[in-house]
Amino acid sequence: MAAVIGGDGADGGDGSGGDRRPADRRFRDADRGQLLLISGLVVAVSLVALVVLLNASIYSENVATRGVEAADGEALEVRAAAVEETGALIDATNRNGTATGAEIEAGVDELNRNLSGRYASRGGIAVVEPVDTTPGWYLSGPVNDSTTAPDVDRIRAFSLTNESALPSTDAANASSEAFAAVFNRSAAGGTREVYLYENGGDVVVAGGENGSTPTELCRSAATGDPVTLDLTGDRLDGEPCPGVWPADLGDDEYDIEFENADGVGAAATATVESATEPASDTALTVREAVYDATIDLRYRTADLRFETTVRVAPGEPDA
Repeated sequence: MAAVIGGDGADGGDGSGGDRRPADRRFRDADRGQLLLISGLVVAVSLVALVVLLNASIYSENVATRGVEAADGEALEVRAAAVEETGALIDATNRNGTATGAEIEAGVDELNRNLSGRYASRGGIAVVEPVDTTPGWYLSGPVNDSTTAPDVDRIRAFSLTNESALPSTDAANASSEAFAAVFNRSAAGGTREVYLYENGGDVVVAGGENGSTPTELCRSAATGDPVTLDLTGDRLDGEPCPGVWPADLGDDEYDIEFENADGVGAAATATVESATEPASDTALTVREAVYDATIDLRYRTADLRFETTVRVAPGEPDA
């Protein structure tokens, strides 16, 4: 009979076929498994927390940005209102013949009271204060071939309106036949011309220099009614007409003259800055005016503090 060695079989001592590793080693392996599981859970929870925090940060930044944009929009609204109403004040007093620095300052003080009351109801404090004004001249009335406004430094709100039919011609003959406003540059030399004429049933605006053949800028269907050309605003009867204002006039002084104006029945209005009174040999009325004004503007709310200094010159060309 063969002897049985070990007494409890080759399956680990109890005949059950179980794990033959020592018990302490089995416990260590189980601990490592639990640690791996717990570590995975910790990593997963950390990732979820990171995503939540990131989303919260992005949301907070978006909300904050929207708040800043809204506040900026309100400040720009106050600025636009102050500029628009100051400009209207300047032009109204110029037309009435009462424009002086003191008159504009009094008007801005009244504007300050109005704006303060308007925005106080919205929780804001708006303050508008006059700083300075620049004297100028307001021109209005009929023009003809002998009308001249000399030594103009700057001009704004310059418009021409015809009462009679415009000359009928084309670009090739415009320099000798079309009604024209001529800017004669005193220092730099040379001229810039803006022509207004009728062609093929349309009112045409053209621009030229030194009397050369001009380039058509825009045209509008003629209705038989007077048309208004806003030279500094680049508009014909209220519609855009790009390039009307001669951009290369720069800061040089120039004389404003007119050609082929007799019989057109044209009238002009403009506000100019000039060291001397731009006297004219015609019925064009020239009187003292305010060319521009500078104002200080402050606007505050619980979340915003806005301060700026603005020069107001309504109708001044962009060039």
